[in-house]
Amino acid sequence: MFHRLHSTIFALLFLALFVANTFVLKSAPLGILLLLLYVGVFGWELGGVITAAEKAILRWWLGVWALLSALVILLTAVYYLWKVTPEVITVVILLTPPVLLWACRASRHLSLFAHAHDLWSARRHAIPRRVWLCASAAILLLSLFFLTLARHPITDAVRSVWERLPAGVIALFVLAAALVFALLWRGKERALSLILLSALLFAFLAVAALALPIGFGFDSFIHKATESYLASFGAIEPKPFYYIGQYVLVLFLSHGFLIPIDVADTFLVPVLTALLLPAAWFFAAAHITRKRSLAMMSLMGLFLLPLSNFIVTTPQAFANLWTLLLTLASVPYLLEQEHPRLRVLALGALSALLIHPIAGIPGLLFFLFLATDPSRTNPRTPKTNRAVRVLLILLACVLLPLSFVVNASLSHQALGVNLAALNPLTWLSSLNLQVFFENRFAPLLDLVYLYGFNAMLLLILIALFAWREYRRELSVRWRALALTVLALTMNYLILSTVLEFTFLIDYERANYAARLIPLMAIFLTPYLILGLGHAFTNLKTQPLVLRAGVFALALTVVGSSFYLAYPRRDAYETNRGFNVSQADVDAVYLAEDLAAGRPYLALANQSVSAAAIQKIGFRYFGDLFFYPIPTGGPLYDFFLAMNDSPTRETAREALDLVPMHGDVTTLFFLVNNYWWDAPRIIETAKATADDWRSVGDGAVYVFWYKF
Repeated sequence: MFHRLHSTIFALLFLALFVANTFVLKSAPLGILLLLLYVGVFGWELGGVITAAEKAILRWWLGVWALLSALVILLTAVYYLWKVTPEVITVVILLTPPVLLWACRASRHLSLFAHAHDLWSARRHAIPRRVWLCASAAILLLSLFFLTLARHPITDAVRSVWERLPAGVIALFVLAAALVFALLWRGKERALSLILLSALLFAFLAVAALALPIGFGFDSFIHKATESYLASFGAIEPKPFYYIGQYVLVLFLSHGFLIPIDVADTFLVPVLTALLLPAAWFFAAAHITRKRSLAMMSLMGLFLLPLSNFIVTTPQAFANLWTLLLTLASVPYLLEQEHPRLRVLALGALSALLIHPIAGIPGLLFFLFLATDPSRTNPRTPKTNRAVRVLLILLACVLLPLSFVVNASLSHQALGVNLAALNPLTWLSSLNLQVFFENRFAPLLDLVYLYGFNAMLLLILIALFAWREYRRELSVRWRALALTVLALTMNYLILSTVLEFTFLIDYERANYAARLIPLMAIFLTPYLILGLGHAFTNLKTQPLVLRAGVFALALTVVGSSFYLAYPRRDAYETNRGFNVSQADVDAVYLAEDLAAGRPYLALANQSVSAAAIQKIGFRYFGDLFFYPIPTGGPLYDFFLAMNDSPTRETAREALDLVPMHGDVTTLFFLVNNYWWDAPRIIETAKATADDWRSVGDGAVYVFWYKF
């Protein structure tokens, strides 16, 4: 009763502060503090309901994950039934404390405040001075890392952040990683080590968010613009079938805690990954290895995962994170322990599906494989059980391609089907499973790419080794992981060979199939932990030289992963795209000013189009966006045609795409100076346009065609 009183008092104080901030103070800093309290305290309480057997952070992360999953599901349902407004978010937040207090009434777990009191009163573990020195040095290095990023914002057009950031950024990160890994290797002071690992992981993921203040990528600009529109109007008509899970959570942060849309979206995935993934990995590893010290050591293997998926917030990245957390949360069930129960895993699977179907569908299939494993079936109907299992496996192998076919049919998109590719030889060649080794006479870069080209193969080999060593000891429930990976492999083969995404530009048509490769790695993660646990167990008895070599190898992996996580321009790879620059933004504003309120079309590349979405928003003529996106659309074809030969006739034909085109008589053609053959295009366009201007010392030219 006394412990529950702590939670009741906190709930009342939280509600009072929330109401005051929402209706009177309207302070964003106070909103962020309230958000931290909301997630921290209520996540702890819900974690205690889910599993009281786990301790501290192992219970907390489950509670936070389940709480956010429930919010995604609830707010998505509200969106489809009505719309998401500030009033709806306020009601949801006001109802959270009483609902959780009611759910906790039968739970005997300690409140967060009682747990903190017990920790304060307990006999303190004496942390050695060398550990404090190591931790302090890591904090100093990470502080210098973030300070360096803050002092070098990138606002011009570059292919890679490494072109502008000082080389010392990578050195600072690797040195900080060495100190954090030393603490993980020690296997003690777990709370301190996990906090530092979360900070290190955030440093790994936040380079784009901190170094590119205008924005990173292309998709994120579209999603931010959509979220801003939803913040103003509550819904988009017609309501889309996907991405809503991310949108409603960003609206929850914006409406509920006064965090700007741009900030909430930019940091959503990097922050959640840094906060939840280390704890989730440790949770899974502690159950698999059954030794906390081994579980801590295995955390170094976290950087073997494809973390580049989490450097920018998109629905795909968010859903990938949620599917990864689902996989790690399922480990106790795979080991035939009952907490968390399947209904908790169902929350995570359903919320991932509502965020993005490409990750959500495999997550849901994994959950169905868990729910239909042989230990849960009716022993009186063995033939029916087997038939259902086989049908589920067959459906899983073709479900994603079928979903693309259905979506293309509903949205009237061109989707080719090449049935001639349905043969094993074509599929085998598309897998491209081989060891890559190249030499570009740059030893450090050669080493980085030696790991990068073989990272997925390395992960598969570790997983196969773990399966071979422990296959007789593993529960039959582990088959759910293998079945999901098998299904994803079949889906990948079909998407990469049979389906032809003709509505996309040529170099983007393999993107959908490529998105399945990180998902395969995600479902191999428990096997990865198992293999690393076995390796570290044997390593403890090996000579110091060998242990030092493995430690150096771990640092090589984390440094290589950090460099490879971001677009690059080096001897091995040259990124196709450029980031959105200040000149792109200025060019968009210039075209808007020259139009003087008249409707117009603009022909520009993706970066300028992204800037237009960010600064102007959505503007359509029928189904035609006024800038050339998507790149597979007809307006982009005219942009490419203007690059070949910028003529008035081509500009006139582009305007003919507009329904009732007589009302639109103005077209702008924007050329970036980094575009292929830009000098010729610019000089030719000067002779055919009615007027032209440039911004950013010639970074972008704006040509004006009037009819």
